[in-house]
Amino acid sequence: MITAIILLTSCVDMKAQTINLSDSLYHVFHNKPTPSFKVDTRNSFITGNHAKVYGIKAGLNFRKTLTVGIGYNFIGTSLTEEIIVGREVYYAQIKMRYIAPFIEYSFYKKGPWEAMVPVQFGIGNSFIQHEVNGERHNIRKDNVLLYEPGMSVEYKIFNILGVGGGIGYRIMLKNNKEINQQFTSPVYVIRIRLIFDEVLRLAKKHDLIPEP
Repeated sequence: MITAIILLTSCVDMKAQTINLSDSLYHVFHNKPTPSFKVDTRNSFITGNHAKVYGIKAGLNFRKTLTVGIGYNFIGTSLTEEIIVGREVYYAQIKMRYIAPFIEYSFYKKGPWEAMVPVQFGIGNSFIQHEVNGERHNIRKDNVLLYEPGMSVEYKIFNILGVGGGIGYRIMLKNNKEINQQFTSPVYVIRIRLIFDEVLRLAKKHDLIPEP
């Protein structure tokens, strides 16, 4: 009986959330946007090896519900692949860099907690980088296209800084066939976000920024 009540309540809540989602998306773009900037560290894997991806993102936040923007992402972990150039064997670095338009929808807010669904599409390239006599050479370079859905949870500190984490998945829609590595991977995220609208509100409250 208790289980049935819980399931019924969940269904009602889900239905209510669907209505709220529709209303929010209808009205969200009628609000003046505020700037959004964040830095995140996403942990993933390349052929079973741990690989950190660093991201810098900037965008516009509408009604503290929907954020759209663009980011720059790159693999920051030192991973190598053995290559042969002439008669020499090198351990070259595996690189991937990409620009990613993103969208993030906040579907739950309670107190300092917030849950959101981030999605981004990446367009860039991957390549192998090796060094000869102090000079770097990029080889096996080709374009990549990827899709990263996920879910994140954030805790706000003094309403001006959001810290949190999440999980997701990196799906390579177009891979670099010149590199014999598996880039499709689960992703887990550590994120830090500066909440610009709250910073501006506090600055205006303490007369640090003149009112228009």
